[in-house]
Amino acid sequence: MAHHTLSDNFASFFNRLNPSPTFEQQAAREHKTITALLENPDGRAAELSPRCFLQGSYKQQTAIYTINDVDIVALCQLWNPGSGTGRSWSREEIMDTLAAPLRQDRRYKDKVDYHSGSMCIKLDLGIKVEILPVVYQTGNHDPQQEPFRLYRPEKGQWQDGYARYHQARLSWKNRQEKTEGNFIPAIKVFKHLRSQLALATVSFHIECLLFSLPDYLFLGSPADYIPALLGYIALTPASDWYGKRLKTPCGERDIFGASEWTWETWEQFHKAVSVWAKCAHSANQAVDRDTAIEFWQLFLGADFFPKQVSP
Repeated sequence: MAHHTLSDNFASFFNRLNPSPTFEQQAAREHKTITALLENPDGRAAELSPRCFLQGSYKQQTAIYTINDVDIVALCQLWNPGSGTGRSWSREEIMDTLAAPLRQDRRYKDKVDYHSGSMCIKLDLGIKVEILPVVYQTGNHDPQQEPFRLYRPEKGQWQDGYARYHQARLSWKNRQEKTEGNFIPAIKVFKHLRSQLALATVSFHIECLLFSLPDYLFLGSPADYIPALLGYIALTPASDWYGKRLKTPCGERDIFGASEWTWETWEQFHKAVSVWAKCAHSANQAVDRDTAIEFWQLFLGADFFPKQVSP
């Protein structure tokens, strides 16, 4: 147990991490408007009958600082193109059809961006909106059933996706008795640390890594679970970690590999974790309160973890 839990300091820290209500309101507004355009039964995309739902940090409540993007999945009423079932739609036709109602709307027509190598249709509205076209797995008629199929331009093929199942698994782990609701906050801490050093590690990989860790590591206050998580990761050498399989929460694939979490990016991240772990351990064990705060500031940042907290 930490000598100083520093509850007020950590409350201030998380308050600074969390997006302001202004960003949340803008994200909700843009999501509602764009979804209405895409799902309009009389609109330009009606031929695909898209059903829209959210994925990503905004949906999963793991966004930090600001809500930088809103990720909308548009599930089109098609089976996997090329499967020999139904009308043969090309990926370009799907993208063009979904983009049509946006290009027709004066608010969005000049802000639509995509090309043949794009995975998503992008809109830069201050908050970035990304619309991911996906289709049903061949033979599936249930929009709630996953996997759906999404197109990977870099591979030139359709692959399985599990956006809602992924979100459900993260929520499930956060609800577990042994994680005490600390799983989602821990993701935010790790994303913050990543951002402090401008590391290339993507948020999805952080989620997968933390999901794989034992529940008991999330017990206690931030002054306890942060050093526990960092120490657990640092204890195993980077090469040994990479020699194992690190599966997604849905278990469909291993994310250690050249097409996802590359060795170079993982090694850089692991080196940073080893440094953070030492600072966190020193902060946890410091008997003097001011010394504990100084160690937390070393890697969380003095701007985010002030010494004095306003009442």
